[in-house]
Amino acid sequence: MSKPLRRTAAVVASVAFAAALSGCTAGQWEPTAPPAAGVQTEEGGIKLRNFVVVSDGEGTGMVLGAIASRDEPAEIAGMGYSAQQEDGSFGEMTAIPFTASIAEGKTIVLDGAETTFTASDLLLGRLVEIAVVLEDGQRISLLVPIMSSEHPDFADAWEQAGA
Repeated sequence: MSKPLRRTAAVVASVAFAAALSGCTAGQWEPTAPPAAGVQTEEGGIKLRNFVVVSDGEGTGMVLGAIASRDEPAEIAGMGYSAQQEDGSFGEMTAIPFTASIAEGKTIVLDGAETTFTASDLLLGRLVEIAVVLEDGQRISLLVPIMSSEHPDFADAWEQAGA
């Protein structure tokens, strides 16, 4: 293969690779989403996406994020939280009264309206463990940051949830 032909092949391959990468988010990219939009995890066919806890720093918090069921319908039986203590440990899990049904291949969005809770131990900048419990007993946990309700990325969600 001649040098010009190899260069052309390399350029075509680079363009194809870039197009393939950009296609992964083409339909879901949110230009106004914050660059670090929360914490993700996946277990089985359940995906927890963009989880964050927003707090006013005075004892009220809310969970924001999304839960998707990839392979089959899912029933969310509950949710809980445990705030990080001064020594870095996490205390007992406290229930957040939240239930939901998710159809196969669908996503529900947690906008704070149904996931607001009272907790005096939420300290801005620390972590909180969030657990999502499914009807079959499966528990999916992740550690998420506690962000201020005054942060520009979360102030609108805080206001709309009426926290």
